[in-house]
Amino acid sequence: MISMKEKRDLKDVRAVFTDIDGTLLDSEERLSGENLKAIQEVVNRGILMVFASGRSTRSIRNLFTGLDERNFNAIAFNGSEVTLRGEVVSRTMLDSATASQIVRTVSEINIHIHAYVDGELVFSRMTPTAEKYAIHTGLEPIIAGDLAGYLQEHPPIKLVVLSESDYLPSLKEKLTGQFTGVSFTRSGGIYLDITCSNVDKGRGLIEICKREGIAPENTVAFGDSDNDIEMLKAAGLSVAMSNGSEEVRRVATATTASNDENGFSKMIRKLLRNLTP
Repeated sequence: MISMKEKRDLKDVRAVFTDIDGTLLDSEERLSGENLKAIQEVVNRGILMVFASGRSTRSIRNLFTGLDERNFNAIAFNGSEVTLRGEVVSRTMLDSATASQIVRTVSEINIHIHAYVDGELVFSRMTPTAEKYAIHTGLEPIIAGDLAGYLQEHPPIKLVVLSESDYLPSLKEKLTGQFTGVSFTRSGGIYLDITCSNVDKGRGLIEICKREGIAPENTVAFGDSDNDIEMLKAAGLSVAMSNGSEEVRRVATATTASNDENGFSKMIRKLLRNLTP
């Protein structure tokens, strides 16, 4: 099912920005042939294809090995690292002291937290939760032991809390009240992503548009989770997956089928049919 809240001119789409988990990938974290074909069709039409995710740049790259470097563009770590045509063009780190204190605060209440440092996944220790997450990312983790101490010497680009979804809102509220200059953003059902407050996927979209000379109104963005909202607001046409959160569906100007029904490829086909040759 595809629905539009309002009629939009889709004749001049110059860039497509899409979330990955819950959007491009299905519920089993698989990339369907339909969605892969849609990605290639976008690239073949000369439209800039950008992957926007809470994942690391390397984790994103591992999912799309078929794209050559000139066609690999990514907004990683929820906007903390931006790659354009295979080259990292911006990177924003968390303050070491603040990151270290956040880790101590979360660890004291026995909730899993880990970090990304220089593109590497870093755990304090290997647990079943950590192992499952490492498999999800496809990355080999570093085991730091004292993670808070490790971060004092190694500033991270992002922290990630994993917890039951029912508990995350209260934890987010607690941390937001305790730390400044930091963003706490829900990503999927069980993740709380922690980055600098001056980065998000929407700002990543704007940065790429400026570098490529593309007007934001000539972009399309796809998403399903709260960390996609700023990107959806920044795009000319914003598309929510039907499996998306209530807030994402409220913000978006269009809705497509779910990630388990190839909603991305369905909307892309509709867009490409409407583009000026």
